[in-house]
Amino acid sequence: MSTTSKKTKKNKTLKNKKIQGSIDFEKSGWKHVTVYGNSYDMGYAHGYLLSEDLKRVLKALPFMVDEHFKIKFNKYMDDCDKHIYKIVKTKCPEIYSELRGIVAGARKKNVNVSVRFLIAWNAFLSMYSLYKDGGSERCSAFIATGDATEKGDIVMAHNTHSDFLTGQLLNIVLTIKPEKGNTFKMQTSAGFVASSSDWFVCKNGLVGCETTIAHINFKPKFGMPYFCRIRKLMQYANNLDDCVEIMSKDSAGDYSCSWLYGNTTDGEIMVHEIGKEIQNVKRMNNGVIYGMNSALSFELRNLETTDIDHNNLNTSLGSRSHRLDYLLNHKHYGKINLSNAKDVLADHYDTKYNKTHKCSRGICKHSEVDPDYNYTPYGATDGKVVNTSLAKTMNFHGRFGSSCGRQFSVSSYVKKHPQHKKWLNMLDDYKSYGWVKL
Repeated sequence: MSTTSKKTKKNKTLKNKKIQGSIDFEKSGWKHVTVYGNSYDMGYAHGYLLSEDLKRVLKALPFMVDEHFKIKFNKYMDDCDKHIYKIVKTKCPEIYSELRGIVAGARKKNVNVSVRFLIAWNAFLSMYSLYKDGGSERCSAFIATGDATEKGDIVMAHNTHSDFLTGQLLNIVLTIKPEKGNTFKMQTSAGFVASSSDWFVCKNGLVGCETTIAHINFKPKFGMPYFCRIRKLMQYANNLDDCVEIMSKDSAGDYSCSWLYGNTTDGEIMVHEIGKEIQNVKRMNNGVIYGMNSALSFELRNLETTDIDHNNLNTSLGSRSHRLDYLLNHKHYGKINLSNAKDVLADHYDTKYNKTHKCSRGICKHSEVDPDYNYTPYGATDGKVVNTSLAKTMNFHGRFGSSCGRQFSVSSYVKKHPQHKKWLNMLDDYKSYGWVKL
């Protein structure tokens, strides 16, 4: 067969390619998508079905690189090539194949994206630790089990803390049904192979989320990028031992986190904190573990961070730590359920002033109204809760926009805070959505 005829046959195959997935529904700000098959076919469906969402990602990433890192986008891409690209291509063949599929599916809808760009997009939080001294403060979360909960089951809750643009991109609920490994569902963005808001439920009973460890005092050594490890965990881990092994192996030191996992088949929960050299693992069948961006391990906090805010009630870390301890280990202990988990995520109590009001120190963070943060459009951009019963059907409850349901008009915001006018053409308004089953 001639080269021309081979090319014609390939193009005809792509033209008639069956999309192995679907957009299941869109409601209350969320878009629910399912993909299935081998890695390339799942990627192709992802790129095809989320092509319009990828258009926004193509515009958003250069803006975010400039906003967060203050470097030229070409340098960022070159640094991702240097530290991440080759590792993904050579050591993560399934992920690389999925990325190639996303590219092909998006191009089928005339959205021109490259594997190189998608790796740089997936690597954004890994690169954060390289460019930003101290890392980032992202998310409030907890997981509870046994005598801490109303029914003795697992209850897990998480809200994403991010700039509003990132938060608006993380409205995809993606169910992945791979040929190999476990079916799982995660909150994510178009173009991601992992979650990056780090919220997932697996068909085999595992659930997980995380909060970042802030004030790290090291630069990553770049082994296996975190997004490759957590994707492998979601797809291939079958128990909590697997979670520790997968996340520990060839850890890059990038995106240090307090990972919270639960096994809804036996009720055991765990925190796995990963720094550069130090790790902390704690498991239990009764109790609560929470995260608020300060390492729970004293050794990790003392040796691999500059964190002095763990008990400082005037700071976001200290305020949230104190409030989460009160709500989870005192007020709601023994009664934790989906309803009060939602209330915890929406909590605005500020220990600095001993009152409830929206600010940067609440569990539901609101830097956009806080002069201490220069009214930056940053804070809680969603809320998610799950219990054992929901996890068994691979569902959870989510609230898009913020855990408390705040409204946000970008035009009104920029008019009031003209120093942030660059956000005007990047952000959408946030509507006040309610909680929905996803």
